[in-house]
Amino acid sequence: MIRCADLNDVDAITAIEKRVFRHPWSKNQIVQELEQENGKKVFAEFEEKMISYIMISYIMIRVVNNEAQILNIAVDLPYQHRGYGKKLLQYTLSELGTETDVFLEVRESNLPAIKLYSEFNFEEIGVREHYYSDGEDAIIMHKKQ
Repeated sequence: MIRCADLNDVDAITAIEKRVFRHPWSKNQIVQELEQENGKKVFAEFEEKMISYIMISYIMIRVVNNEAQILNIAVDLPYQHRGYGKKLLQYTLSELGTETDVFLEVRESNLPAIKLYSEFNFEEIGVREHYYSDGEDAIIMHKKQ
């Protein structure tokens, strides 16, 4: 099940951030992003377990006119390499429609993510040197829908 995330999902998103990333977003940053009204989309993917749902992945996007910026995408550790990221990205791109330019930055060392984006026809259009707090460069990627 994929749906729009809301403030009730902050703790689950924060927990995934801490497990997945070396430099996770803070709970406050996640709250601020979820509270953004204009052009914000946060989709979360859940797996049903017994009588509850467990968040397994999420994606944060900002949309302005016909441009979208993927801010963050994460798949929780136990669910990685099972196609969830691909499914969520496919869903998100279909929600954005065919008239949207989509941009993102990705760590140059994140080869699985770069491979995934390339499968969806994202192309490298530049590099942001020393973009991340640890000094790693970011590859800028773009997809014309």
